[in-house]
Amino acid sequence: MKKQIKEILSMVWKYNRIWGGIKLLNAVLLAVLVPINTILFQKIIDDILILLRHKQITTGMYLEFGLFVAALLLDVILTSFDKCIEIRFDMKMTDGLERDIIQKYKNLDYSCYEKSATYDIISRISKNPGEKLKLIYWKIIEIIKILISLVGLVLVFRQASNLLIVIFILFLIPMLYENYKAGSLWYELYAKQTMDERKVAYYERLLTSKTSLIELIIYQATDYIKSLWEKQSEKMLKEKDATLQKVEKALLKKSLFATLWYICCTGILIHSVMTGHISVGLFIALFNTTLSIVGTITSLLETFGDFSKEIKEVSYISSFFELKNTESRTGHIDHPIHRIRFEHVSFAYPNSEKEVLHDANFEIDLSRSTALVGENGSGKTTIIKLLCGLYRPTKGRIMIDDQDLNKLSSQEIGKLIKVVFQDFYQYELTVRENIGFGNLGELDRDDKLNNALELVNLKDVKDLGLDRNLGKLEMDGVDLSKGQWQRLAVSRLFLTDTAYVILDEPTASMDPVSEYKMYQLFCSLMKSRGSLMISHRLASAKMADHILVLKHGNIIEQGNHDDLMKNQGIYYTLFCKQAEWYTA
Repeated sequence: MKKQIKEILSMVWKYNRIWGGIKLLNAVLLAVLVPINTILFQKIIDDILILLRHKQITTGMYLEFGLFVAALLLDVILTSFDKCIEIRFDMKMTDGLERDIIQKYKNLDYSCYEKSATYDIISRISKNPGEKLKLIYWKIIEIIKILISLVGLVLVFRQASNLLIVIFILFLIPMLYENYKAGSLWYELYAKQTMDERKVAYYERLLTSKTSLIELIIYQATDYIKSLWEKQSEKMLKEKDATLQKVEKALLKKSLFATLWYICCTGILIHSVMTGHISVGLFIALFNTTLSIVGTITSLLETFGDFSKEIKEVSYISSFFELKNTESRTGHIDHPIHRIRFEHVSFAYPNSEKEVLHDANFEIDLSRSTALVGENGSGKTTIIKLLCGLYRPTKGRIMIDDQDLNKLSSQEIGKLIKVVFQDFYQYELTVRENIGFGNLGELDRDDKLNNALELVNLKDVKDLGLDRNLGKLEMDGVDLSKGQWQRLAVSRLFLTDTAYVILDEPTASMDPVSEYKMYQLFCSLMKSRGSLMISHRLASAKMADHILVLKHGNIIEQGNHDDLMKNQGIYYTLFCKQAEWYTA
């Protein structure tokens, strides 16, 4: 626990040392005021008893009473200020921590998503870690405060007359009003920002979800989504700051009313003692002290009760930042590329001894269309992940012309290769942004964007307008069918200027005829540059210039459709079996 507390305090110091320190100082001052007020109050009682016996007022009595009122006023102000500190702390902590979390997600090595232990940490870090960290820090502060205050508690005056009740009601009404106003301001802000909160949460999901993050990295759009998150977050922070200023004024008024109420009550109690309406004052003081100590100890036990469990709940935050980052790669290619070669490539996923690829040797001509076919589990998608630089080969190397792919950064690979995955992500943004991720430089080129929609036969989506919101994030958002979302994902490829494009079975939700037409369109439009297609229906592979047949992690056949059919090997067998589905 000592180590975990140290880590929590270290994070508080990193992200919010000013307000975190003010919170601690404020709590210590409040705790110290408890014994000070108790001592001063006891002295006043002693002075009153002396006064009753000797009927003589001294200058020291006025001084002690003045110090007591000043200490009480300071206690009320510090208590009121404590709430403002919490709000400031929360705003600063959440913003700073989440910025680092998002940056960490951008740099996180993809292999972390494949390990159950690390993926559990990744999943938990997205569940409001800043709030949990704040609550634990609050409990640490509360425990310190309670322990200090146990040396002496402020004695609560027992009401001694009906006038105290009247005074209480007179000041209670404006206090309740100011407190209600402060709460209403925050509620109104919460209602107003509900939609904004959903947007921020959605942008965070885009940067933290496995599927969307892959596409964003390939399309080099992580910074764009991050900018949307920052813009929305800054807007919300400004609104919160403006509301906070109004809340602070309401809480200050409440504090003043509370202070006046306390002063009046104290004065009436002292007057009652002086006039003989209160007897055995010291007894009452000691009696109430006993009750307060019991209540304070109970509060301490309740606060500390689940502390050990809760502090472990936030230990995953430091574990998250210790996860492996993508290694820095500085290689780049500044000339047109022509070939990709797999040289004795073997690969096994993390925590698995089974090789998905084994000593694979083949070459892809980037000037032609290539189809990669094979049974499920043969390693097709793994080859795509290796080509995108998400993993490194366990053995061997992948060469892009004369450059080792492992030396290229993800940004550099993204300039060379674009992919539409089978598990593509549905971005609940505008039509423009959904297409524009193919090439953010063309985001404002309406002619090219509309042309891309026409090429994938999305006239209905085109008629909606490029700036129409999709999905359910916005009130005017329009949802699309699975097939429409797929076509929209494919449309990005017709906007990209990369040398090579890959379709990793993104047409799975289409019927065979629509899928065939899509691949036909794809092949005809990609004649000027290379393309790689993965399809579970071999009729689509028939259109490719070259076909690679994958089995058990290796290329066992390759050639064009006619040659492979003449050889009557694995491809011939698979093709004939699928043909029976449509001829039987």
